[in-house]
Amino acid sequence: MSGEEAAAAHTPFQRTVIGPVLVVWGFGYLLVDIIAYLLGRSVPGLNLLASVPLFALGVSQTLALHHLRARLRRQSPLLRWPPQAVALLLATAVQAAFDLYWLRWVSLTFIPEWQVWTLNINLQRLFTVGILYLWTFCLSLTLLWAMHVRGAAHAAAARAAAAEAAAARSEAAALRLQLNPHFMFNALNSISSLVLIDRKDEAEEMIMRLCEFLRGSLGTDPMADVPVAQEIEVIRAYLGIESARFGDNLHVSVQMDPAVAQVPVPNFILQPLVENAIKHGVARSRGASRVVVDVQADGGDLVLSVFNSTTCNAGGRSGEGRQGIGLHIIRQRLAIRFAERAALAVGPSNDGYRAEIRLPLDPMQPVPQL
Repeated sequence: MSGEEAAAAHTPFQRTVIGPVLVVWGFGYLLVDIIAYLLGRSVPGLNLLASVPLFALGVSQTLALHHLRARLRRQSPLLRWPPQAVALLLATAVQAAFDLYWLRWVSLTFIPEWQVWTLNINLQRLFTVGILYLWTFCLSLTLLWAMHVRGAAHAAAARAAAAEAAAARSEAAALRLQLNPHFMFNALNSISSLVLIDRKDEAEEMIMRLCEFLRGSLGTDPMADVPVAQEIEVIRAYLGIESARFGDNLHVSVQMDPAVAQVPVPNFILQPLVENAIKHGVARSRGASRVVVDVQADGGDLVLSVFNSTTCNAGGRSGEGRQGIGLHIIRQRLAIRFAERAALAVGPSNDGYRAEIRLPLDPMQPVPQL
């Protein structure tokens, strides 16, 4: 992220967080100034002026507590609540003590008439001031939490709308990939050749694979997730068709850990990578090529990879023709669906080319917590 992007991302956060805190604490000290005037303790504005250091300390401690809550929001309640409670009580004690002794110093140094009430420091007064500050801290933090939840809800709604639009674009792009005239021509031509040489069983098998591929790719909702096993079946059908076309020049291996077979993944997420491996790898190779599709769990992630043994750009460089569009669509879908929890990486790997999608095994987005 560039400096300008970082500043742009940071500025709304500062305004959103600091603004409400300034309002709550400013209103609190304004109210104290009004009460002091009504009680005859001070002229209007004098108490407010004397409270500027208290105001700065209160705002700073509130922001620190908010930052602590943000850092702990993913922890379990047992690990999240005790540190926040201790920090809140400590901040209240610091604020109350500073209030009493700061105003005492102000009265001894600048405003002698305040000594009537500022020098009387006892447990009852400390407890009363502490309760008021505890209420102010809780009000500020609750307001920030409510704004955070509201912002998260708006962001989720925006992501959902963007996901729907991206899915529509992805569906159109997927149809162009799925019904690529060259692919359909090659598949039908291969079937015709098998029929002409009286290899009817193989022709029938290829027709079934073509039907399976079309059913799997066209007969599903582009907005819905599908089990990874279903995604792999579509890939098997596609590679089966291409294997008949390339014969001994294409060796296919599709591997999937049975334990992740029912893990949901975005529909049609692997097909563009496999098609790139065929079109921009195998089809350009003069010798035998190997395509390996592998789906495994890695810690808390699901890893879907497509490896092509050729050394040309099977994954497709970003922004380079049709394959670059496919990679861009995949990255866009992952970003909208999983934010920073998923990624697509492509590049040379062990005498070949690998494209790897990494996404969380648990597809649920984190829910804002207090």
